[in-house]
Amino acid sequence: IAAREQARYRDAEQLFLAAAQEAEPFGAADTRVAATFNNLGLVLHEQGLHARAKSYYERALAVWEQVLGPEQAEVATALHNLAEIYQQEGELEQAKAYYLRALTIGERVLEPGHPQLAIGQNGLGLLYRKEGHLVAAEARFHLALAQLERQDGTESPDVAPILSNLASLYKEKELYVLAEPLYQRALAVRRAHLGNFHPAVAVCLNNLANLYQAEGLSELAEQRYRQAFASNEGAQEPAEALKGSILGNWALLTHERGLLDEARLRYEQALVIQQQTLGRSHPMVAITLDRYAGLLRDLGQQSHAGLLATRATAIRAQLMK
Repeated sequence: IAAREQARYRDAEQLFLAAAQEAEPFGAADTRVAATFNNLGLVLHEQGLHARAKSYYERALAVWEQVLGPEQAEVATALHNLAEIYQQEGELEQAKAYYLRALTIGERVLEPGHPQLAIGQNGLGLLYRKEGHLVAAEARFHLALAQLERQDGTESPDVAPILSNLASLYKEKELYVLAEPLYQRALAVRRAHLGNFHPAVAVCLNNLANLYQAEGLSELAEQRYRQAFASNEGAQEPAEALKGSILGNWALLTHERGLLDEARLRYEQALVIQQQTLGRSHPMVAITLDRYAGLLRDLGQQSHAGLLATRATAIRAQLMK
């Protein structure tokens, strides 16, 4: 677990696989096996390996339901983790059903204010935002933050992603003055718990860079992208998918600033990493292809730009099927 929290994903995966082998004598229907499956799912999930993570979550859920029954906190945990996968893959109805079932169980078996309840509310908030129900999403994020408030004034590390999600909602509504302090607070929480060099810290810096870019504050955005890239690269095990995302965003900013050769290099680096980590038919790959095509048009390379734009269109058509 410590290796996963430190983003040493390869080490964490090997340790959990070894734990699963050691637990084999207990039989497949053992809660220790289920916990190991769930932890393996978390490690893979955080690396963006959704198909493998989903398989382990499902195995954990099956064991916990069989051994403990359907109304237990462990079952709620597995349901929530599966809901996260479905939500990230765009299967929103399935995600909603799992989020709601997980919350229903959690409200029955957990103490009021338990972090797992807040995490569940945050998941629903993300889902409602994707559905365009921004008022409902905002209410869920505020409820989640209220559930994590501490009497001593300190902040739980669990508030960081909720703060970022609420900030992103305000950014979407162009309420930048409300978004920035939430992003800054999330960054402060992450740094306090994880240090300066960690993928989760890099995500917060990338979010701030996106905000400054949207506001037209290109120099501030440039600084934050550099810091985000350095934070991820300086981690014990950098997150490759995050690196691809930062480079893609940074390339767009560099393009907007008229630094075309520098932007081209970053687009090319981003595309290589995104295709390796996300797959050649991922929606993010299509977005980067479109943006790179725009740069190539500005460079007068119409034929190459047309090929990339056509490929981006084909990816979107495939996803619509």
